[in-house]
Amino acid sequence: MRKKIPLLIALVAMLFSIMLAFENVPLAQSSPTIVAYKVVGSANLANPGSCSFWSDIPWVNLSLTANVPNAPTSGLTHYILVKAAWNGSDIFILVKWPAPNPAFGAWSAAAGALYPSATGPGLFRIIELMPGTTYKLLTNCTSYVSIVNGKSESGRLTFSYKGVTVLAPNGSQIQVLSNGTILFYHSLRPMEYIFYCNGLFYGYYTNSTWYYPDRVAMMWYMGTGTPTMDGMNIGGKYAGQVYDGYNLSVAGGSFKMPGGSANIWMWVSGATWNNATYDQAFKVHLWANESLTGLPYTDPDCGGFAVPLYTNNTNMYEVDCAGIWYTPVQSSGLNGSLFMIRTGAKWCNGYWTVEYVRSLTVPSNIAKYEPQIALNTTYYVAFAVWQGREGETLFDKSIVTPFVTLALSTASHPTPPPPLVISPTLMTVTVVGVVVAVVALAIIWIVYRK
Repeated sequence: MRKKIPLLIALVAMLFSIMLAFENVPLAQSSPTIVAYKVVGSANLANPGSCSFWSDIPWVNLSLTANVPNAPTSGLTHYILVKAAWNGSDIFILVKWPAPNPAFGAWSAAAGALYPSATGPGLFRIIELMPGTTYKLLTNCTSYVSIVNGKSESGRLTFSYKGVTVLAPNGSQIQVLSNGTILFYHSLRPMEYIFYCNGLFYGYYTNSTWYYPDRVAMMWYMGTGTPTMDGMNIGGKYAGQVYDGYNLSVAGGSFKMPGGSANIWMWVSGATWNNATYDQAFKVHLWANESLTGLPYTDPDCGGFAVPLYTNNTNMYEVDCAGIWYTPVQSSGLNGSLFMIRTGAKWCNGYWTVEYVRSLTVPSNIAKYEPQIALNTTYYVAFAVWQGREGETLFDKSIVTPFVTLALSTASHPTPPPPLVISPTLMTVTVVGVVVAVVALAIIWIVYRK
């Protein structure tokens, strides 16, 4: 026991010397997770991320997780890189994420509905049920018609998995693959919710010719206080929808956080990417054709854009009066907002890069749904990524959780940390501490040598 006392003294002395060495060394000041630096110039949306000012701004690496826990087609993208800048009138957001298998040529359902002659995958979702799920046709339900492997049958479909049975609505269509996998076609929001809540939702089906658009979205929290939860609900078309005997308490796409709301900037590879080769919406000049869109405005530059969305606990809405993707927030008065958020996108070496540009300010009638962005204000933001070839679509995605903060800075780039300076007094005390430790070690050596 006595031999351990010198050892304890030595350890305490060494710890004391180390603590003295770091005493009075200034700690880094806390700052928002994402800093938008003040720059000179405009964005080059034809080649996003190519402007020289981006090279002086570091990436912020944000981890992503599944929006739909336990679904194999949710949470497939593990991180997204983010940069931000502003030039006095516009804010620029640059994002980049790994996408080794990009979904070129896939249409969004909204774009396909506007242009009926559209061809390509992605016009509707196909739900893949859990492996081991079985089905039966209740032939005594003579008022029901079901489609099984392309053949119309009289009767109601039921699905069973681990003792749970789900009844299908009238007109349900399934395909049974050779390995027993059941695919549910023309998936509706209620059926996604019903399958998921009963443990039958495996994910969205894809193959080499059937997949969904790639997407990325930035969410701006519009509620009060600090948001505590990111993510969107799976549910019906509206809260309280009664569907084929099921009561759906929440709306699909509604904000999960109670009492919260958010603005979403959603870029879609199959609808809003200004690439006539891979985005057929631009190949057919869809967004410039008022007779198809019903919109009294066009984009003269045929540029890319982000769909402006607004979500609260009631539903998901579209911030213009057209209602192409979702129900409009207002029946009139917001024409022109579809192109307020401009985008440029490119895929290179296994990564998508998308750049957003939006005016710092928006008209007062839109400010209820999109943020006014200014200095000396902290914003809570989140991001979501979909990899369409892998099955991510709609609510099945990779999200940032929890929210991170963003603020404008008057600096043009990060300030390098100051050099570490240790005062002569502190150095002297540190040296003394080290000497004490060395002497203590020597004592230990002598004691144990005897």
